[in-house]
Amino acid sequence: MRFKGHSYTVDYGHLALVGAIGGSILWYLFDTRAVSTAVNNILLVQPVAIFGVLMCLMIIPQCFRRDGLEAAPAKPSEYDPLAPQLPTERKEVIRMALLGGALGVFVFALDVIGFDIAIFLFCIAAMAICGERRPLHLGAFALIVTVVAIYGFKALIPFPMFTAIL
Repeated sequence: MRFKGHSYTVDYGHLALVGAIGGSILWYLFDTRAVSTAVNNILLVQPVAIFGVLMCLMIIPQCFRRDGLEAAPAKPSEYDPLAPQLPTERKEVIRMALLGGALGVFVFALDVIGFDIAIFLFCIAAMAICGERRPLHLGAFALIVTVVAIYGFKALIPFPMFTAIL
């Protein structure tokens, strides 16, 4: 493709995928707004849909590459934050497994001991697994996260969640 004297290569596969995702988001938003424009109906859908469409619009220009502008290959010794490596050390793998197990216990415990206690204990467990050892910080942060999550869920979602304390 030529535009203003420059030759461009178009990645049609990615362009079609991003276009389909953006079109689906817009369809869902318009369908939601057709049902009702009440705040309870579009409280979460509309902001997320607008954000999703903006993300698609930011990705679309990356599907067009100007010919002749090849990026220099990165040196293998350079750290590239956009190409993370899987953990290979035994300690990191064990930490990942423990976090996965803690998440499983958390999901199971939501209805058994209550959302508030389960969130509080999961937050403490996750922080301890990731290396936090100061008890005051563990308790204070977990308490803040629990209160914000429970009252936020209660304000946004009309779901009768079981809570033991809050």
